[in-house]
Amino acid sequence: MQPSRGFAVAVRHTDIGLRGAAWWLAAILIIAALLVLRRPDAVVNAQFYAEDGAVWFQQAYNDGPWRSLFSIHAGYLQVLSRLAAAVALVAPLSRAPLVENVIALLVEAAPALFLLSSRMRNLGSLPLRCWLALVYLIVPSAAEVHSNITNAPFNLALLAFLIAIAEAPESRTGAIFDALVLLLMGLTGPFCILLFPVVLLVAATRRKLWDAVRLSVISVGAVVQGLALLLRGHERTHQHLGASFRGICRIVAGQVVLPVVQGRNRLDALTHSYRSMELLACVLTGLAVLLLGYAAWRGSLELRSFILFATLLFAAALAFPTPNPSPDHWGPMQVPGAAARYWFIPELAVMSALLWLLGKQRPAALRVFAALLVCAAGFAATKHWQYPSPPDLHFAEYAQQFENLASGSRMVIPLNPAGWSMTLVKR
Repeated sequence: MQPSRGFAVAVRHTDIGLRGAAWWLAAILIIAALLVLRRPDAVVNAQFYAEDGAVWFQQAYNDGPWRSLFSIHAGYLQVLSRLAAAVALVAPLSRAPLVENVIALLVEAAPALFLLSSRMRNLGSLPLRCWLALVYLIVPSAAEVHSNITNAPFNLALLAFLIAIAEAPESRTGAIFDALVLLLMGLTGPFCILLFPVVLLVAATRRKLWDAVRLSVISVGAVVQGLALLLRGHERTHQHLGASFRGICRIVAGQVVLPVVQGRNRLDALTHSYRSMELLACVLTGLAVLLLGYAAWRGSLELRSFILFATLLFAAALAFPTPNPSPDHWGPMQVPGAAARYWFIPELAVMSALLWLLGKQRPAALRVFAALLVCAAGFAATKHWQYPSPPDLHFAEYAQQFENLASGSRMVIPLNPAGWSMTLVKR
């Protein structure tokens, strides 16, 4: 190769590398801005929320990070949340909530960034994947899974799903990344049990070596969490579910469908009587079933897999919900905004199916119908994009008081939401 030609090739490669770096820098900054601006107080006035302080940080501080790391909570291992609390111990107490929130935001950003990578090119063009990432970042009614480490496992589960359907990594770094994420997800909550059939479907369809490797890692997590359930599953109370056809229609229509197209559950506001509300709930549920069923029938392997994962998660949420003080489970789950973490991934499945209906291969009538709903969903997501800040409990002041206590003293610190608190014993 002539010197001048070699220099030109080197310059061209450098230019491509710089453009790639600029692209990723812009993507990271935009995603970070979207996440932080959605609820700025999570960074500028960070406070512990519920289990963030009352379970993960309290146990890490009082019992030690290593002793609490593999402790079972609510019947499962919760390693991600406990790791975040262990890292937060390094910072001063006043900054510990910020550390946990930042880790939660990093986990939340990961699926959006992974969608933009070449590993996900099997989903479609880069512009399409940019839209999918934006849909994920602005999905309405998902405040429970935003910037708190307790519900960050839902975002981690979504990242694990994307890894499960992604193309095989082309480097050792990519392979290690896949394995670590899948292993961490397997040790954090029951998601690996629900993801196992999905990964099995993908592996059986593609029949590639790396899919078998991913299936093996997921299997390890499923076995570990299954054993945890067998040994400590009795910790979850067994209340009456209160299951009914009317109840499931109200949950699907009010907690999954309406938040997609209207930004929140307005099932009661859209009707003037209980009978008409039940009828509307049944109609919306039927439409959602038809939409997802049609997308699963005619869609790609990746779309079918996502619908399967969302359906399994939805079914598990209804069958094994978090215990609550009411006489049954399904009643409180119908309250607008209740248990929003359970509906997060099913909402994404509905939005993904609507975007899929816009494709040129779909019948014109369905494309028009989907376009109207997508426009409505875009307006709703924009209108309800920002989340309200919780009450300021002045955590930094309590942290300062705690730092001034004598060793061995105990202090109860109030947390959001109302009624929650954590008790720390000064070292």
